Amino acid sequence: MAKVAVKIKSTGQIIEVDSGKFDFSTGDWLLVETRECKEVAIVADGDHSDTAKSESGEAAEPEIEIIRKLSEKDLEQYKEYKKIAQGMIPECQKKIEFHKLPMELMDAELSFDEKKLTFYFSAEGRVDFRSLVSDLASTFKKLIRLQQIGARDEARFIGGCGRCGQPLCCRRFLKGDLDSVTIDMAQIQGLAAMGSTRVTGCCGKLMCCLKYELGEYEESAKSMPKIGDKIKTEKGPGFVISQNLLTKKVLVEVEDGTKLEVEC
Repeated sequence: MAKVAVKIKSTGQIIEVDSGKFDFSTGDWLLVETRECKEVAIVADGDHSDTAKSESGEAAEPEIEIIRKLSEKDLEQYKEYKKIAQGMIPECQKKIEFHKLPMELMDAELSFDEKKLTFYFSAEGRVDFRSLVSDLASTFKKLIRLQQIGARDEARFIGGCGRCGQPLCCRRFLKGDLDSVTIDMAQIQGLAAMGSTRVTGCCGKLMCCLKYELGEYEESAKSMPKIGDKIKTEKGPGFVISQNLLTKKVLVEVEDGTKLEVEC
């Protein structure tokens, strides 16, 4: 049976689930049932196993069932639950201050059956919030989950403008999981030499957009000589000292020290 990777929205856990009779695309919003409650999930991109972990390092729960894709009516209901959850934020903030916990409350979310209430927060390190959870459960009469988020998700919650002058991609259109971005991606595109401050976003992590054109750069690199390769030129043999994957040209230094650009 075909499987699909889904990201539970409230926890960030990515789990492989039997897709059954459904046909899904990356970014589709789903209604799923977990051991705890009915909640929203998003179809994630790429291959994931059911042993995947959330950003906080917790193991994913394997037992979930897809109920259906979210309909327009479901989406309206989800927005309504979102408003209800956000209305609970001030009370949660009061309790955080009462317990004197070093955490910044970011957002809240209510499960689709109203059984579970999730509060998202950021903090410098680990926070012992057991007493807070007990207090919140007593107040709201729901299953309480406190989800610590990383820098990239914090930027998604807060929003802002990127280096390009546009609203942050994670806030504006990226769906599902925020894929990992590595310095190798910047190196392939010839951007790593510009310095870390030129390739990091508002969150302090490498910019998500480094992945957008990576495939084209990788494909172009296959047909070009690598840095350090010895090639023939009109001025004799020389060594490749740099590449321009966009123009498909390399800079070559020949034996007499002359440098010339060669089209590949």
